[in-house]
Amino acid sequence: MQSNTIYEEIPNKILVVDDDTSIVYTLIKFLEDAFPTYELIYAPNGSIACQLALSELPSLIIMDWEMPVMNGIEAIKYLKKQESTKNIPVIMATGVKTNDSFLKEALQTGASDFVRKPINQVELMARAQSAIRLSEMYKQEKKLMQSVIEHKNRELSTVVIQVAQKNRVLSDIHQMLTSLPNNEKDLHSVVKVIQSNMNLDKYWKKFKLHFEEVHPDFFTKLQTAYKELSQNELKICAYIKMKLSNKEIAQMLNISAKGMETARYRLKKKLQLTTHNDLNKFIQKFS
Repeated sequence: MQSNTIYEEIPNKILVVDDDTSIVYTLIKFLEDAFPTYELIYAPNGSIACQLALSELPSLIIMDWEMPVMNGIEAIKYLKKQESTKNIPVIMATGVKTNDSFLKEALQTGASDFVRKPINQVELMARAQSAIRLSEMYKQEKKLMQSVIEHKNRELSTVVIQVAQKNRVLSDIHQMLTSLPNNEKDLHSVVKVIQSNMNLDKYWKKFKLHFEEVHPDFFTKLQTAYKELSQNELKICAYIKMKLSNKEIAQMLNISAKGMETARYRLKKKLQLTTHNDLNKFIQKFS
């Protein structure tokens, strides 16, 4: 089973976006004084700003409105559609679009704040500090959520191990039964082993509970979209979502490698996938 990606701390950066270099220098001087621990990066238009935002993930973007190639509004619209940048606060800065209707447009597009040029240093710093506080709160929330997800995944892994253990026990019992002579005492010992491991059947329900905390509505959406899926096929989908290998899934279901191959073939048919479609990739993207 593949390990989960650990959340990495993102370096603190501020992205300044303006096609007027004199304004850029002024903004950078203001920001250097107020945020000495932040790395300052620059883009001359919205298009380059979007590329930098996606690669650098700044804590704050200060965005000019009127720029060549892509203006500030277009850039904000694009960034708000991207999962990795949609929560980065953007302060719109403009010396042309200054009346209230433009302020409303910027905020409705996704800007978190608005400053008019010529920029007042005290005003900009107050707005920047407020935006960065929001950004840091989001980072902490994201880090906490990642920690919760990792904890839930560890619980899922524990259940997987327990189910695999149950199947190994049942396999051992099967071997014991097939090799037993007609001896009542030996048979009684086998029954004891079975009884001591019957409570392991509860682990699928426990697994499902933890799984749905990590992947809400996964089973509901699957069953809604593909009504013919059996319980075993839903289990296979869940195990694939957890990135278990075919061998691991076969152990979980207590089936042979050939049986696993057949099960995957039938599952692909029910999911209406062709031979060219990758089942694992389909399940990973399904949400």
